Amino acid sequence: MAATARDDDRLTRIEERQDALIRGVAQMNETLAAHTAMLERILLAAAEEPPAGGDLAEALRDMANALSAQEAVMARLEARLAALPGKIAEALVPGA
Repeated sequence: MAATARDDDRLTRIEERQDALIRGVAQMNETLAAHTAMLERILLAAAEEPPAGGDLAEALRDMANALSAQEAVMARLEARLAALPGKIAEALVPGA
């Protein structure tokens, strides 16, 4: 059975969605790396003598801001991942 233009279109859509999923997982890995770096900073700061300038408080504020930004990214990623099974079904079975 020869591939049709419709099959090619469906395959292209599946590949695009797969690429989106791969990008999403890469974003999750970046998020985990950022969280790891922040936790390392917390542990280092907690193990040191308290600084006179309040560097720990500043570091915690920076981390809170970064976590807020990551939360927005994760919410968008969650929405995209939740929609993925339906999108794949649409690509595989037109009208699904």
